[in-house]
Amino acid sequence: MSTLILGCGKTGKALCDYIGGAAGHEEREQILIYDDILENTGISDENILFFNKNNAELLSGEYLKGISQCIASPGIDRRHALILKLRKNNIPIYGEIEFAYKMLKSKKSGAESKIIAITGTNGKTTTATLCGSALKKAGLTDKTFVGGNLGVPFIAGVKDFKDFILEISSFQLEWVYDFKPNIAVLLNVEDDHLDRYENFDEYRLTKYKLFKNLKYNDAAVLNYDDYNSYILKGVTGSNVILYGFEENKCDVYFKDGVINLKLKNVLGFDAAIPLKNVKDKRKFVVSDMLAAACSLALYGIPMDAVISAFEEYELLKHRVEYIGNISGIEFYDDSKATNPAAVISALESLDGTGKKNRDIVLILGGKDKGFNYESLVEPVKKHAKACVLIGETKNIIKEVLSGFTDLIIAGDMESAVKESFGYLMNDAKRSGAGTVLLSPASSSFDMFKDYGERGDIFKKCYQDLKDNFKIDKTW
Repeated sequence: MSTLILGCGKTGKALCDYIGGAAGHEEREQILIYDDILENTGISDENILFFNKNNAELLSGEYLKGISQCIASPGIDRRHALILKLRKNNIPIYGEIEFAYKMLKSKKSGAESKIIAITGTNGKTTTATLCGSALKKAGLTDKTFVGGNLGVPFIAGVKDFKDFILEISSFQLEWVYDFKPNIAVLLNVEDDHLDRYENFDEYRLTKYKLFKNLKYNDAAVLNYDDYNSYILKGVTGSNVILYGFEENKCDVYFKDGVINLKLKNVLGFDAAIPLKNVKDKRKFVVSDMLAAACSLALYGIPMDAVISAFEEYELLKHRVEYIGNISGIEFYDDSKATNPAAVISALESLDGTGKKNRDIVLILGGKDKGFNYESLVEPVKKHAKACVLIGETKNIIKEVLSGFTDLIIAGDMESAVKESFGYLMNDAKRSGAGTVLLSPASSSFDMFKDYGERGDIFKKCYQDLKDNFKIDKTW
């Protein structure tokens, strides 16, 4: 019998490594790998057969009856032709998260493993990174694995680690059956990935699958300030911990520069985490710190380690990242904002940095994910003097925002940066801090390989502009 792995990216290769090394040479089962795009896996192993679009008919023909299970990488759509074929033939399909959990529980120590699982539309990586930093401060990195959607796949840690902190995306939750964390965290649910899901409700319900197997002694960490997170309060079968900015409504809340943890009923103690020495206290960062603090307290990390990790934390690249200024005009890279909710958060966070009259030119646009961009109208009216539109969604966004702010169409990132800068330089009515903000509200795959490349190219365009800037030039 054989195992079929769909997708040969980071996850597929980690699955291949685990399955290939899980038994002795004589007992190794055959591995079949399928990838739509790759011509070659780069793997040289006679026990591994590779398929792509050129020979897919063999996989769905003579090899089909020998497949005992399929493990799908997160990027594989559930409507993929091979998935439909496998389902028609009643072949079990797992996601990497479900398969890794199954393997973990088959270990002798698996029953004692503790798992924090973090999901949400925005903030997952920040929250998981904060948790990982606190673990390092507490000296627990030798037994606790940090990964999932963040960096290294879950399966890569199953062999050598006992406990896990996992960032988990909706794509990874699609094939969840038995996966059960001890601490499940839902940061928020906003419009996203509507090119993959039929509608927002399907996307939201996929996020909720993280909570479906929780027991009474597990914990659900929910964001009081996000309705689609808070709504789970009455339906999850576990302890519910609410975090947010409302002192009288939350178990963990932020007030007067301090994160307050009122967890005596759950843990037997209360605690406080002062943020006096934290460099970045913008609201979206503090919200992620609230979620991380709550999760770490439940996990059993000493508060001094949490405080130290928070104080040393630096905002991740491409998340409202300040990159410099030219002639007093500041540039921010928020390429990770791939949905409207993230853009709104970025606009609000920049208005909260102490510069009262901030004149923002917002660079928007990218690959269409099926969003309704109406939610951007009021925030753009309030915070942005103009929008420069690029990419596949430029005309869609133009139609929505037309009449509410100045709109400029640009052909590529270089022209978008120049147009944004020129608009602010030529604005005779500008009274505040000129700001160019790349916050696209769209994915990057129309023009770039990922949001990281998009942000890096934005930075390069900024640097080129700065290197060639002449103060007496007419813009």
